Amino acid sequence: MTRIERKKLFIHELAEYLAGTNQAGKSIELQLGKQSGKEWAKLRSATPLFGYPSVEEAEQQLTEFLG
Repeated sequence: MTRIERKKLFIHELAEYLAGTNQAGKSIELQLGKQSGKEWAKLRSATPLFGYPSVEEAEQQLTEFLG
């Protein structure tokens, strides 16, 4: 796997984690004060993601952000 392919895979997995189908669950965990929700929110707040983007939108934003 090339460096570019690894980077694309990383960005996809990151987008899936931050904006995938589990983002509502992570948001609930945050509201409940769970550590996993806090960690998710901390990581997400360090990105340009806002609201509830689709995974594809998140991938695009993260690709631009991470250059």
